[in-house]
Amino acid sequence: MFEAGDIVVCVNDKFEPWVYDLYTQLPKKDEVYHVRDCALGRGNPSFAVNEEAELKMVKAEFAYTVTLEELHNGPDPYSNPEQELGFNAERFRLVQPMEAEEEMAVLVPAVTKPDEFTP
Repeated sequence: MFEAGDIVVCVNDKFEPWVYDLYTQLPKKDEVYHVRDCALGRGNPSFAVNEEAELKMVKAEFAYTVTLEELHNGPDPYSNPEQELGFNAERFRLVQPMEAEEEMAVLVPAVTKPDEFTP
């Protein structure tokens, strides 16, 4: 899906309430990011409270996850071996090279040749 170095844009920044307890930095919709790393991780986890009143993950699906150059989070408390908390890759789409060029064209005005200039 993605590779380290790819430029992506966030298309979904709606998170479940528990995410705010685990993550320190979250992506924002329509913001552009650079993929730092890709890995298999967990998605759509389900949690339950045990007899000791501890929140425990009881099940999850495998998901393709990414970490981003611009955002850093702590280790996933439910992974072994520890890995940084990542984001489900489905929250992002690849920015195509033409899109990047078009964005730059908006920022840089067209240059007029001297013989085309009229005061």
